[in-house]
Amino acid sequence: MDIKWKSNPKKRRLVIVVLFSLIVGTMAFYPSIIRKGEQIYENYEDQRTQGLNSDDKEVLSQIYTGCYVLYKESKEWEGQSDAKTSDLFFDFNASKISSDIKDEIDFYIEELINQWSSVFELYREQVDYCVLGENGASNTSRPLEQAVSDDSLNSELTSYYKEIFQVQFNENGVMEVTVFLAKDSNEEDVIIKELGKIDRKDLIKSTVLNNWGESVKMLQTKKPQNFTVIFAFPKRNEMTDAIENADYTSIYWYKIDAYTEAGAKVLYYTVMILLVLFAFYMGSRKVWGNEVMIDRPGNCYLMEAAIIGIISVLAAMSHSLIKIIWQYNYCESFSNLWGAIWSRGIYEAILPIIQTAIILLFVYTLWYSSISFVRPVFYLGVKEYIRQYSFFYQIFPWTKGKWNNFLSELHHIDFADKTTGVIFKVVLINFIVLSLISSLWFFGIAALFIYSVILFYIIRRYYDKIRQDYRILLQGVSCIAEGDLNTVITEDLGIFEPFRNELIKIRTGFKKAVDNEVKSQRMKTELITNISHDLKTPLTAITTYIELLKKENITEEDRKLFIETLEKKSQRLKVLIEDLFEISKLSSNNIILNLMELDVVNLMKQVAVEYAERFQESAIEFRWKVPDEKIILKLDNQKTYRIFENLFVNVYKYAMHYSRVYIDVTKIGSKIMIVIKNVSAVELNISAEEITERFVRGDDSRTTEGSGLGLAIAKSLTEAQGGTFDVEIDGDLFKVIIGFPFIQKQV
Repeated sequence: MDIKWKSNPKKRRLVIVVLFSLIVGTMAFYPSIIRKGEQIYENYEDQRTQGLNSDDKEVLSQIYTGCYVLYKESKEWEGQSDAKTSDLFFDFNASKISSDIKDEIDFYIEELINQWSSVFELYREQVDYCVLGENGASNTSRPLEQAVSDDSLNSELTSYYKEIFQVQFNENGVMEVTVFLAKDSNEEDVIIKELGKIDRKDLIKSTVLNNWGESVKMLQTKKPQNFTVIFAFPKRNEMTDAIENADYTSIYWYKIDAYTEAGAKVLYYTVMILLVLFAFYMGSRKVWGNEVMIDRPGNCYLMEAAIIGIISVLAAMSHSLIKIIWQYNYCESFSNLWGAIWSRGIYEAILPIIQTAIILLFVYTLWYSSISFVRPVFYLGVKEYIRQYSFFYQIFPWTKGKWNNFLSELHHIDFADKTTGVIFKVVLINFIVLSLISSLWFFGIAALFIYSVILFYIIRRYYDKIRQDYRILLQGVSCIAEGDLNTVITEDLGIFEPFRNELIKIRTGFKKAVDNEVKSQRMKTELITNISHDLKTPLTAITTYIELLKKENITEEDRKLFIETLEKKSQRLKVLIEDLFEISKLSSNNIILNLMELDVVNLMKQVAVEYAERFQESAIEFRWKVPDEKIILKLDNQKTYRIFENLFVNVYKYAMHYSRVYIDVTKIGSKIMIVIKNVSAVELNISAEEITERFVRGDDSRTTEGSGLGLAIAKSLTEAQGGTFDVEIDGDLFKVIIGFPFIQKQV
């Protein structure tokens, strides 16, 4: 519709002209409504300041029923508060009625007297009374009882009251009315005749007959007995002060009623009807031709806003719009307007009219817009209209999504975490539902039953889901317990979802343990094989050369050569046995450390010097990158020497000839990091973790000499002294990274 308005300026101007015309027309009726409304209000004021009159039949009726109320109160003052109200006004002994009906009458009469008492309370403030007798009561300090004892009324009573009369019931309940003071004889006759007429109706019995019919026709009623009360009506001039001091709210609503009777609501309703007809006319094809109506402006959903607008305007017409009429009451006629302009100035005189016009413009525009947005329901249908225009209908999918998220959250409670949020949401939703049910009063019982059924269904469904998830979890645990480590639970386990993650960890841990066990068994087999091979090789050579030495025909030169070979093989066997002994001690933590302060850089260079000849044979060069100052650490000298010795021996055996070895010593944080890098002569088809295992060599052919324990011993000795030992392999680049805690000062 907004596109249509932009392309149809004439129609837009037409709406503006109509709105302002209706505003002007509305305000044109204000002077006549003000004159008539003020006149009606003055009549109300006259009636209000008159007070109560004894010639008012309604007042006398309430005075008569008030006698019954006062009679009941007097009996209570006499100590008969435990007596039933029905016993005061019925003779059940003389009538044969069932006990059930008697109980019903007891309850009904009690309620009837209470109702009469509530009405009589409104008159106690304006009518003075005095109950005669020992237990009499009065609501005034003026001596009303003197009206009976004195032959003539004193001046105090005659100056204050305009009517005084007595209502007396004798021992048989017969009523007699005596008028002590009245305006004239005619008013006196009205009081006596009207009260007598009411008494003859027997109000209590007539109401009982209307409810129980013939079954209580023979029921005998009792009127007040031996009961006398004097009533007095104050004069008008005494009531005027109270009326003038009435609160603003009372005066406000009297004025609303006066202006409503003067035609204010008729005026506004007429304008609203005209706007409804105009809105339907502007939305018809007669205005728009063959153009297709746009369902709504842009992407706005205005059904709820239109309904609120209609309700707001209708509520404003009850008193808010009426109030603005009398606020500017100098406009009783247009001639007064010109006088106001001359006396007050044009600004002060016109400003109230402009303010009123702005209020009416807002109200009429809101009404017209609301009707325009409600009108499509007549050609779209209620269902389609709600679908296109309702904001709540559009947010329903969002609400449904939030509800599903809440259910999902409820189904996936993690008991390892705090569940306060979920519990709070459940309690809040339950509180809201019960609050809505409580507001339905009697119908809340049916709503509570429906809510209980729905709650039972939700809890039952939630319980079934938990039971199903438990079965799936139990089945998965059973499979893992039977050894099936490939079992994977793919289903959503709801609140047991954390258990699925733990089962995955258990399954992964079991598989890792099994793999480690298999690897351990394989390594044990390889260990036995490798030890056997490494021990057998030198022993075989020793045995062979011993057999050769036993021969008598060998030369002295061969004998020396054989003895030299035997010595070399025995030394190799000795080293192997020593390494085995060393690694066994390290494995059992049976190692003693003799800690001292030593310069690790100097110690490394010392080891490198001892193996310098071997490195020269292989044409291996060292590149040192070490600090200029000494690096003093608290370590075991012998064990640390063995670490570097094994590393340099490993370099000598496996580094590529004619290559360089890089040694870096740096301080990082609280650690001294030593990095040794070299390029391997053979292809490294082994992982960094496996190369530090026992009896593992860099060459699988095992052609080089060695036990395969060098790196394993170096790692164990490093860790025994609180350091770290890591190996990195990048292609053929072999890197050893050693870290020692730097706790000693530099020297």
